[in-house]
Amino acid sequence: MRGRSFSLRNRLLAWLLLATAVLGVLALIDTWREAVRTANALADRVLAGSALVIAERAALDTDGTLLIDIPYGALQMLSSAAQDRVFYRVDSPPGTLITGYASLPVAAAVLDGPPAFSDGLFEGETVRVASLTRAASTGIDELPFVVTLAETTQARQELTRTILWRSALRLLGMIAGAALIAWIAVTVSLRPLYRLGEEISARSFNDLRPIETPVPTEVSGLVETVNSFMRRLQSAVAGLRNFSGNAGHQLRTPMTVVRMQLALASRAEDPAEARAATAKADEAVARAQQILAQLLLLARVEATGATGRAPRRWI
Repeated sequence: MRGRSFSLRNRLLAWLLLATAVLGVLALIDTWREAVRTANALADRVLAGSALVIAERAALDTDGTLLIDIPYGALQMLSSAAQDRVFYRVDSPPGTLITGYASLPVAAAVLDGPPAFSDGLFEGETVRVASLTRAASTGIDELPFVVTLAETTQARQELTRTILWRSALRLLGMIAGAALIAWIAVTVSLRPLYRLGEEISARSFNDLRPIETPVPTEVSGLVETVNSFMRRLQSAVAGLRNFSGNAGHQLRTPMTVVRMQLALASRAEDPAEARAATAKADEAVARAQQILAQLLLLARVEATGATGRAPRRWI
């Protein structure tokens, strides 16, 4: 039963496109992670900068209380993007609220260290929190305080989506370009096979010359096998032609004798002459049988040996 045929070109294209799509999805996942990191890094830098601006405005009063001025520009810089909401609180000493939202979560920051960040919920919204611990000093007294700023995450999400969307568009363009290149490459690479098929289909049934069309290295073994088969077939056809010619020549003489003796037997008036002619005809038939058996044996030997030489004439 003949197996189900398939297109090598379509199969190669399918595998290439599948591999490209898988790599594209993996690249998109990595791009999304990088977009989240980038958006958080940019927004955290702005958030920490605003907290630092507020901390630098802090000072101690003559009675040792902390005076702090919340500049409007520091908060406006945060709330300008994606309509994010901004919350703040100042504690001095840490844990004692001076101003701001008392229920706003505070990140654990080290005195005079870098800003500390954390994620949390405030008033039912997800917020990013930055806390900065500093100390206000008059030269004699020193009072530690914590500045905490928090903003909603709409701007971060919007920036992440923008980066991801633009990256996805570029990636889709690359996948489309790779698919086009793969289609062209597969089509061009398979052209020698198309030419091979055209050459074989254009030949007549008795054209058993070796195939000389240039083919890729991966197909050269198949072409050599076909050429070897065609050489064996050519040898077998030559042997069959020799057998046919030899059989006709070898059998022609006994058959002529048979016909002649049968004709003599039919015209003979003496029964003895008729019997003699019939006997000679029988001998000729036996000789023809012997020659035919020898020719068939020779044909089998040539078929198994594939020598291709002309058979001997049997006398």
